[in-house]
Amino acid sequence: MAGTNEKPDPPISVYQFKTNLFDIEKSTEEGKKRTFTGVAYSGEVIQSHYYWGDVIFDLDTIQMKTPLGALIDHDTGRRAGVVRNFTKDNQGGLKVSGDLLSNKNGQEVAQDSDEGYPWEMSVYIVPGSIEEVERGEVVVNGKTLKGPITIFRNGVIREVSFCALGADDNTSAVAASHTPKHINKQEDTDVTELEKEKAARIEAEQQRDAAQNELKQFKETKRTEDITALETELKTQFSAEDKTAYTAMDDTTFAFAAKQLRQFSAGGQSGQPAQQPAPANQPNPALAHLFTHQANGGAQGQGGTGNQEHQFSAGAKAFAAQNKGN
Repeated sequence: MAGTNEKPDPPISVYQFKTNLFDIEKSTEEGKKRTFTGVAYSGEVIQSHYYWGDVIFDLDTIQMKTPLGALIDHDTGRRAGVVRNFTKDNQGGLKVSGDLLSNKNGQEVAQDSDEGYPWEMSVYIVPGSIEEVERGEVVVNGKTLKGPITIFRNGVIREVSFCALGADDNTSAVAASHTPKHINKQEDTDVTELEKEKAARIEAEQQRDAAQNELKQFKETKRTEDITALETELKTQFSAEDKTAYTAMDDTTFAFAAKQLRQFSAGGQSGQPAQQPAPANQPNPALAHLFTHQANGGAQGQGGTGNQEHQFSAGAKAFAAQNKGN
């Protein structure tokens, strides 16, 4: 229904798994029912299923009621036999045996088998619950397995089928591998350790970046407060351009610039030039004209203070730009 977030139920085909070949007994007596046997499920991991990924059926909780229908290609209209008995254990898996029907479907299976056709077995299993193990270890069917893996618990075998075709990329069901999956190899352990190291490195980098951003924000806030305090102290209002220049300065440059502005302001208010700094303290040439102006501050007349601040701003911005470029 539109507007809901519920996922649609998966198709029945995701519960159909092709397994092994059927062993169909040769005809010995006329009129006697033909029998078949097969391993419906080996107990091993079914690898890389197109829907479930790696999946395993819990043999301890698997259920099957007999008699059970045996179809051709999971088609309920093509009944071919009846499963009469089954056994299950961790060593041999789930084994079934039964009789072929005397109808055309049963005869088709028997005749084709006599001529060498390799009928494959496929089971339709409905899990009572599905357990998804993303990581870590889990024991199923006597085997210690590592995630990620999907486990069918309390599965019910609804029917078995004689399948005419083998595993095919174009079909919904895929073959069940009866070769144990080597998921406990050293290589897998190494991969897991590498993944852990990668995750730890990423976390450390994120923490470092967060700390750097926090320090940057603290410095920016502190600089803004210092600029505001300087405006209050000098009883002036810096332009946005001036504030940008002061903000771009490093701590040493800003401290020097603030000191010089205080000296200019003091000199302008008294009508006397501020004390000329000693040559040893001569700043970057970008601010050289400030000292020239400082030495001649008394000649500015009534507009001395404003002009001093204006020239300081220009020099400060030039110095900040040169310092940033270096």
